[in-house]
Amino acid sequence: MSNYSQGDFDSLCKLMHETINLFDEIISLEGKKLNAISEDDVALFDQLMNDEQAYLLQMKGLDFKREKLQGLLGADGLSFKQIIDRFEAPERETLDSLYADLASKTSSLKSAISSTKRHIDLHLSSISALLEKLEGAATYDKNGGKEQKAPPARFTPTKA
Repeated sequence: MSNYSQGDFDSLCKLMHETINLFDEIISLEGKKLNAISEDDVALFDQLMNDEQAYLLQMKGLDFKREKLQGLLGADGLSFKQIIDRFEAPERETLDSLYADLASKTSSLKSAISSTKRHIDLHLSSISALLEKLEGAATYDKNGGKEQKAPPARFTPTKA
């Protein structure tokens, strides 16, 4: 097993499994956020955004574990792939399989986040268009006089 112990191998496997499982949870959360956006369920979306904060803290914790493990392995600054290449077969084959799964989850997560962001941007475009319509409508004060309007808030939407 080259310069690494069975404990090093086990620690790396555990970290990769934890990361993969967290990515699965975040991918699921992104799907729920997408549904909330599609259904215009602002309360649910807000709750999911709060849930996302907990996942981000977990992600920071895993990143800290990764950095600590890299230090213990004498592999500071190396990627997972570079560390895996230092192991010998069959451990390297197991780690390569986990790495492929992690890479796939990373790609899925990026895609899910991109899709959610795109839907949010499209909804912002709809809100912005509605605000522009309302901008042209007259408003009146309690005495029946026309009111001056404050400039509307501007969003940075993406139009379809």
